[in-house]
Amino acid sequence: MTITEIKENLTAMGHGGSLNKVRNFEYALERAANTMLLKCKPLETIRLAGLANTVHDNLYIYSLPSDFNSLIDLYPQSNRTSVDQGTRILSERFDLKKNLENRMVSIESAEGSKIIKINWKVRSPKTLHTMDSYNGNGTWSAVGTASGIVTDTIYRYSGGGSVRFDLAATGDGIQITDMSAVDLSDEDEIADIIIPIYFGSVSALTSITGIWGNNLTSAYWTGVAQTTQADGTAFRVGWNIIKIPWSTATETGTVDPATIDSFKLTIASTGSISDIRVDNIQFAIGYPFDIKYYSKFLFKNTSGTWISRPTSDEDSVVLDNDGMQIFLLESVIAIAHQLEGTDSAFDINFAKNELSVLYPAYKGEHYSQAKKPSVNYGGLPRFNNRRI
Repeated sequence: MTITEIKENLTAMGHGGSLNKVRNFEYALERAANTMLLKCKPLETIRLAGLANTVHDNLYIYSLPSDFNSLIDLYPQSNRTSVDQGTRILSERFDLKKNLENRMVSIESAEGSKIIKINWKVRSPKTLHTMDSYNGNGTWSAVGTASGIVTDTIYRYSGGGSVRFDLAATGDGIQITDMSAVDLSDEDEIADIIIPIYFGSVSALTSITGIWGNNLTSAYWTGVAQTTQADGTAFRVGWNIIKIPWSTATETGTVDPATIDSFKLTIASTGSISDIRVDNIQFAIGYPFDIKYYSKFLFKNTSGTWISRPTSDEDSVVLDNDGMQIFLLESVIAIAHQLEGTDSAFDINFAKNELSVLYPAYKGEHYSQAKKPSVNYGGLPRFNNRRI
């Protein structure tokens, strides 16, 4: 139903009066839509999309579609088996159990945006260097005017330590050319490089670049400079997870993937940055996943794009007849406050009475498919400290 038809219906439902008193009519429709979405899960708002990023064993945070409302299902795009069913849990349990359990998801928020955390073991990554120390497997040395390269056993992402250094100018970093060679034949040009990097300040940080190969002079790959974290969010103070795709890297010379023994990390900045930590460089192959979800939008424009608020009379509401009746009644309530007059209170009460019948009927016919979080209250029994 188009917005033009919505207006015609609301005019008739409002005793044939005019809608001229309603200011910002499209915003009123948005309020009605949001109210409806809080009370039920319209079947017509179910959508299927591919996750923007492939899922890796050692990456947990992923962005959600911009119109995401609630999760229905998450699964690999191909070769799904009977065990490929994710369990939604709460954030604390996810962090506590992510190294012990599998196929877990958690819906959370970061900086005002919803995210999904996924722990789905697909294929174990290949470690290039654990970086537990600066000289434990070859020696990390300075690039440019970087300095202060030491082992840090306090700030570490995994293992026993990380490699810490200070960056004096843009293009500085660290490199290694004498580490034990790693066979990356299976990962060649399809894996992503996953690098945890700790920053105490990000105000001067611009981008991060990785270079790897048989050496750093004639046979190496140069990755595309990364300006965000792996999940697309901005760099932050603390540990940042950087993902460098091998598929978009540029090859210099001919690199033998079976004997990768050199790596360089450089940082573009607008000033100096102290106490940078780098830990556990891995090459991981990601797999595409689909997500089925309820949208938080009830409207589409003429191009078929889902939108939160109509901007044209040619835009439409995605609902079928049963859901449309509920939306119209919620719209009556949304606009009645502005229409005022003797009929305003009557319209609101009438709509509320109708909705008290329609919502249960609708939810009975279209039961919510949203995946609810599994709450585990298990634990040791408590005993009263008393004698028997």
